[in-house]
Amino acid sequence: MQVESLSTNTIGSIHEKNSYITHLPTMERITIRRIRVDPKKVKPFVLAIGKNGNEVYGTPRHKYDWTKSQGPNSGWANVEELAQSISRDGLIHIPLVCSFHKFGYGEDLVAVQGWRRIRASIMNKYDYIEVDYTDDLSPEEAEILSFKENYNREQLSDSEISEFLNRVRKRHPDWTYEKIGEVYGLGGKNPGNRRKVVESYLSHFDFLERHRKDVQRLDISLKKLSRKAIMQIRSAAREIVGEAAMEDYETQILEAFSKTEGKISIGLLCNTLRSQFRRGCPINPTEAVELIRESGVLLGEGKNANKCYLNLFIPPEIASALKKYESANYPDTKKKAALASIILDIIQNFLKREGYI
Repeated sequence: MQVESLSTNTIGSIHEKNSYITHLPTMERITIRRIRVDPKKVKPFVLAIGKNGNEVYGTPRHKYDWTKSQGPNSGWANVEELAQSISRDGLIHIPLVCSFHKFGYGEDLVAVQGWRRIRASIMNKYDYIEVDYTDDLSPEEAEILSFKENYNREQLSDSEISEFLNRVRKRHPDWTYEKIGEVYGLGGKNPGNRRKVVESYLSHFDFLERHRKDVQRLDISLKKLSRKAIMQIRSAAREIVGEAAMEDYETQILEAFSKTEGKISIGLLCNTLRSQFRRGCPINPTEAVELIRESGVLLGEGKNANKCYLNLFIPPEIASALKKYESANYPDTKKKAALASIILDIIQNFLKREGYI
């Protein structure tokens, strides 16, 4: 493929510059050239693989369709704002465009990084733009770069990340969660943290797959079913009914949550269930919703004001420490002041953890 270069830059060894690609030794060096292209000739990064084409290499982003001006997944307004910025300040961050003709995917130009910027350039009716171009990256290496850029900019939803990592899991069934975390830059340098982060995202995907029909039937927004929310549902179900009956109980929680019309958080619902269970007064999710609605603490402001059940369950180790402290030989005034401070700390930590303050 012939590409006219404005400038050429050779990035050293991938192993030196990008340690997260150590498990993918398909290329040793990358030559990047600055070229001019017609933005309308650049395609989004989606490459079909496999016999039936159901598997893909490509960008993890699917939340928005930048070409749609209307509809629930339209990203048009977002691109329009970016187009105005580019028109005013120019294209500050240069897109990365690749061709995968060396790997049998034709000679199309594909936007590995900066597809939204390219769509904005089309909206501005630019005849050409400058991009960084390489044909040295394999599709999988390009996919890693695309994922890391979007992840580091916090532009991906939990469901997008979960779905993407499941794609990697299917493609590399022999890879451990720690290895996936290392390759895709998740969880930092600590192997245990990498494993935990990847495991939590894949558990999120498995939950959504397991309850796909429930989520559709109850019309629950995926935005509400964040990774944290699903971890809370699974933790509550495991503690209250155990592994064997978890799936049915998870469905009950989803059904109860759908009836709250977003006025009660999943975290509050699950904390209420766990608190009542630990107190020896187990209730079902529907009863928990009613308890939250009827209980007497008013939290929030304006439209978000809700009557919420304030769960102040004190862990056994803290209760034990308080009993020992109560028996200590301190003057009453000092003892009461210190005890009040401990209790206030417990309340404050709870309110912070649940997002009230």
